[in-house]
This record gives sequence, structure tokens and C-alpha cells, in this order.
Amino acid sequence: MFLRRLRTSAALRRGAKDGGVLAAIRAELSHELASSAPSAPPSFHSQDAPDFVTVSDAPRAQDLLLRRRADSEEVLVSALLAPLVFEGQEPLPRDLLMKVFVSKPGAAPVLHFDCRAFSAEGKPGFADCAINAVRYHSSPGDDGENKYGGPEFRDLDPQLKASLQEYLVARGVDSKLASSILQHLLQKEHAQYLNWLKILEETFSKDH
Repeated sequence: MFLRRLRTSAALRRGAKDGGVLAAIRAELSHELASSAPSAPPSFHSQDAPDFVTVSDAPRAQDLLLRRRADSEEVLVSALLAPLVFEGQEPLPRDLLMKVFVSKPGAAPVLHFDCRAFSAEGKPGFADCAINAVRYHSSPGDDGENKYGGPEFRDLDPQLKASLQEYLVARGVDSKLASSILQHLLQKEHAQYLNWLKILEETFSKDH
């Protein structure tokens, strides 16, 4: 995608007032359009998450907010792609960061799970989902500042960790949901990148 190193010939760079920027942009845009069908940012829809509805998925935003209501309980999932990580000059597969809030109307506290989903080795398009931290808020607007946040999740008893993971799975927050969200946000980011390239092309074309 956009991490491909751009190369413009020395002749093009010498002959362009912009140092070859427009030529490089057009080469990258041509490469992206040839390798994938152009499309508008897709709307989130997954047969693996039939109980969730989309609360927020703005075309220009980088995040996704889903909600599930069942059995007098509300589950909110806020998801965002993790920052890029490189191994040498090569980017590693993107991870997904999710915040999961579980609450009951009129009852406290609000449970808050920080989760990370990562591409499963040997399973293209599939993501493993793991809990990184668990905390609670006395109310939906409470940020928990200056309160004991509990031990590190990795230090918890293995049986307790497994039970908390199953608690989320029972509420639809599992590897299937994470995989669907991860693929959606990657497609959405790619569409945003294409649009960004087109705007740059239009901007630099005005100087020619």
C-alpha cells in the first residue's frame, strides 16, 4: 500500500519544478488503482456480528463504534488500527486496538476492557483477540483517574484471565468480530489513502 517506496527517475526530478513530487504521486496512485478496485470507504457489515449495530463509522474518521443491546445489558466496542510497527524497513501486519464497555442501565459500575487483536499466524484474514487490561468506571463519564486500576492483566491467575476472556466471547466480542473489524478498518484506511493521493495530485497539478 502506501508503504511502498516511491522512486522517480533523476531525469523526471530534474525536469520538474516540484522536484518530481507530482510524478511520484501519480506513480503511486497508478500502482494502488491497478492493485485494487477503487471504492468509497465501505460501511461496516458483518455476518459474524449480527447483534451489533454501527453507532459511528464516518468515512473520514479512523475509528469504528459498535453497540450491542441484549438481556438488559449494553456492550460498546470502540476500535482503531494500532500504529504501524516496522521490522527493519518492512511494515509488520497491523494490529487492532479495541475498548469494550459493558454496562447495565441504571447500574454501576461500567466494566472496561482494553483488547488487542493481531493477525493469526498461518490464518490470513483471521485475527486473534486478547485482553490487555480490565478496569471499571463508577459511571459512564468517570475516567477512573487517581483510582486503583487493578493489577496487570498478565499477572492475574490463569483461570481468572480465561474466565474474563470467555465473558467477552459470550457477549459477541471474539476473534470473528475482531477479524471483521480489522479487515473493515484496513479497507477504510486504504480508501482514505486513495482519496488523499487524489487530492495531492490535484494540488500539485495546479503548479504545472
